[in-house]
Amino acid sequence: MIVEISVVPIGVGESLSKYISEAIKVIKEKNVKHELNPMGTVVEVNSFLELGEILDEIKERLEKTGVPRIYFTVKVDWRKKATNMEYKVKSVQEKLFL
Repeated sequence: MIVEISVVPIGVGESLSKYISEAIKVIKEKNVKHELNPMGTVVEVNSFLELGEILDEIKERLEKTGVPRIYFTVKVDWRKKATNMEYKVKSVQEKLFL
């Protein structure tokens, strides 16, 4: 399952990179394939349970750094047929050059 996660700490000022880096550390510690982009992070997980554990850990980590509120946006692409991030990008790129 491919998931895009956007984490927005609220109440900590304008610069958020310090907090976003903590969220990325959680993802790395979970040894999940991921790709950081300017507006979020795309991860590949096996289940909603695994996704929930990651989100819980991010919340816990940011709470410990003093973040009083966090806005999460989560987009999930679940398919019966197995796929990955590279496949989806390649599929679109191939069609661009038709």
